[in-house]
Amino acid sequence: MPAAYVVLSHTEADQVTRLVHAILSSSPGATVFVTHDARRFPAPVSDDDRVRVTTHGRPTDWGSWELVEVTLEAMRAAREAVDPDLLVLVSGQCYPVRPLDAWEDELRAAGGWQGTARALDYTPAWGRRHGAGDDELTRYTYRWAPVGRHLDALLRAGRLPGRALWALAHRTEPLVSLRVVERGRGAHVGLRRRVLPGTPPVRMGSQWLAVDRVRLGVVLAELAEGKPLRRLFERSVIADEAALQTVLASTGAPAVPLPVSYSVWVPEDDTTRTFGLEDLAEVRASGSPFCRKVHTVRSAELMDALDRVNGVDRGE
Repeated sequence: MPAAYVVLSHTEADQVTRLVHAILSSSPGATVFVTHDARRFPAPVSDDDRVRVTTHGRPTDWGSWELVEVTLEAMRAAREAVDPDLLVLVSGQCYPVRPLDAWEDELRAAGGWQGTARALDYTPAWGRRHGAGDDELTRYTYRWAPVGRHLDALLRAGRLPGRALWALAHRTEPLVSLRVVERGRGAHVGLRRRVLPGTPPVRMGSQWLAVDRVRLGVVLAELAEGKPLRRLFERSVIADEAALQTVLASTGAPAVPLPVSYSVWVPEDDTTRTFGLEDLAEVRASGSPFCRKVHTVRSAELMDALDRVNGVDRGE
């Protein structure tokens, strides 16, 4: 049975090339579909028939709908090309932690999908009171739009006009809200939307997941052009952490409730940790088949060690 790996990349071609080689060494029957954002770095080049590279220049900034859009396009292309019984979604900064062919067999036997999808609950409040619950839900229950460069600067400056706008938005949160997408497109204004009957509850989780053939079809159908869920997530923020996850959770709990790629968030840096050789035991104990993130130079010794564990021949 064929497996397909969709790799979303925007980094140096050398790192993506190494990742692709490691995947195919560990799962020689797989096909790898690289979708590369070429705005900063050129795409990797491969003459392997098992590798398909697509480039684009779309604004797939962090938190954008376009990031989900290119993901869906790559998933659809993989289905049309090889009709995989298992599709795995990773980033160009991921790296295999364990032999992939054995992991694929385990997931096939379990059936369904692997990933995370946690429930969100939040009730906004009028006036000075704070809402109750996890306000990350407002990413998806409001219709968001960027405020523009000048208002963004005002809201970030911390001076009186901006503080007054934040205070007003806090008091009217059941109707309108403000949010800053720090590593994305800056400040956004959001209007609370009416939830349509039959809309599945939003679930949030890791972007890195794996799905069987049936659930791949469900994802592509429910997030197709013009579908209600697609319209909802098109005007949300950080849709890549909820769009696929919400659809998949509506089909049932994950067979393996672990992210496909293990990562550690560092709040003070507002990013995930870059793993090194000192993290070898930790990433191997995670239970995930990949880890993220790795760097061409800073993670070289770790990747060498993982290659030895997984029997990857570097050809050197």
